Amino acid sequence: MKDKKNKKANLTLVVIVMMLSTLLILTTLYLTLNFRNRGIKDLVFQLKGGVEGTAPVVVWGVVFANILPFIGIMATLLIPIWIIWKKTGFKTKRSRRIKALYPAGVFILSFVAFYILLDGPDYLKAVFQDSSMIEENYVRPENVKLKFPEKKRNLILIYAESIESTVMNKDLGGGWNYSIMPELEKLALENTIFSNTDKMGGFYQTEGTSWSIAGITASQSGVPIKGFINNQYKSTNFLNGAYSLGDILRKEGYNNEVIMGSKSEFGGKRQFFKNHGNYDIFDLYHAIANGYMTYEDRVWWGYEDSKLFKWSKEEITKLANKDEPFNFVIETVNTHFTDGYLEPGDVQKFPTQYENVHAQSSKQIGEFIEWAKQQDFFENTTIVVIGDHLGMQDNWYQENMVKDYDRSVYNVFINSALPAENNKNRISTTFDMYPTILASLGVEIEGERMGLGTNLYSGKETLVEKMGYKYFNDELKKNSVFYNEQILQDDAQEAITLRKNK
Repeated sequence: MKDKKNKKANLTLVVIVMMLSTLLILTTLYLTLNFRNRGIKDLVFQLKGGVEGTAPVVVWGVVFANILPFIGIMATLLIPIWIIWKKTGFKTKRSRRIKALYPAGVFILSFVAFYILLDGPDYLKAVFQDSSMIEENYVRPENVKLKFPEKKRNLILIYAESIESTVMNKDLGGGWNYSIMPELEKLALENTIFSNTDKMGGFYQTEGTSWSIAGITASQSGVPIKGFINNQYKSTNFLNGAYSLGDILRKEGYNNEVIMGSKSEFGGKRQFFKNHGNYDIFDLYHAIANGYMTYEDRVWWGYEDSKLFKWSKEEITKLANKDEPFNFVIETVNTHFTDGYLEPGDVQKFPTQYENVHAQSSKQIGEFIEWAKQQDFFENTTIVVIGDHLGMQDNWYQENMVKDYDRSVYNVFINSALPAENNKNRISTTFDMYPTILASLGVEIEGERMGLGTNLYSGKETLVEKMGYKYFNDELKKNSVFYNEQILQDDAQEAITLRKNK
């Protein structure tokens, strides 16, 4: 009886180890085949930060896409064990040794592949290797003298989900063989863009800026999100030591509002916008609570971009009728991976769904801006459209874009207070958007630098122009005590204690 229990326990242990090995193999394959620069540090951040608010269709899409591969890999790994069991019943000493060593060997090999292919060395840098780069180059925005124009300009800031210059026509400087986003191309040609080439290009994302809330934080605060191990990240006190665009504009008497088609809790966006500028938040919950829609009307991440822009017009009209200037932030969602959300009635003229979703997003943004241009407030309003980060659906870009195209994030500044100068052949990052957005409102910035960003209108060297992208990005991967203690300020003491105990 005891032997039977031991055999059952041993077999259960073998199955558990093989399941863990399968999970490691599948995670490694899924991330390396589908996403660029996604590694262990990103997994740790997501596990610590949570995925509340993620579109169910995205979650289940990932689950369903991996069920059969999981079963297939698991079955393949168990075949040797099954063969030995059929032949020996594990009654020989040699078969029992194999039963013990084989799962252990598979697990070790799976873990080694997981570690190497998912940038384990970068993870160790974040844990054990310190950098003083942020401390030495960070300019505290709260200490920078800012001079606003006598008549303060309104700001409409549109974060276009995953929009990069890659999806623009190659003849204009993009990476596509034809135009799928003609409206955004036209806006870029007729207004100010900051480009890494002499044509249509954009800015680079870096470590800690490659997902939505990270891109938003970097472009409004001039700092990355460093959210793993030594750099504790908890969204309840989102980057207390940062001083952001919303903080500045609120202090200057602006009415701040943000609208998004998802739950604002996702990724800590609610905490960021509340903690930095006390924004009024129009999200899925707001729309339901105020009768714009019912819970059953939900699609994709919450509500589609057609509703987003419809309600944005209504909200902006209310803000424009007030005496104070306004700062209105719009975050689109239809172009989120995987393959985006194609609204009913959207035209399907391109080979892939994601192209058609991009085309519709371009049309919606273009129509919204044309509407804004017809409004009385437009004369004194700057509109900025930027991608929040590079698209995450890397296979789609690699399969469709011009070979070896240098991907960058889309940006355009419309009705800026400043002329277009020093805007081509610039090596810039998401951090540089922070002071550049302020400058586009006609704000004079002492020293032309804020956070890790440089005002691109000024022509002053950015940090990546000065240091080189690789060095700058490698330093961002490392632990920063200064960041933990001075910028994060959320469980900073816990972070220090954790590091001392390592």
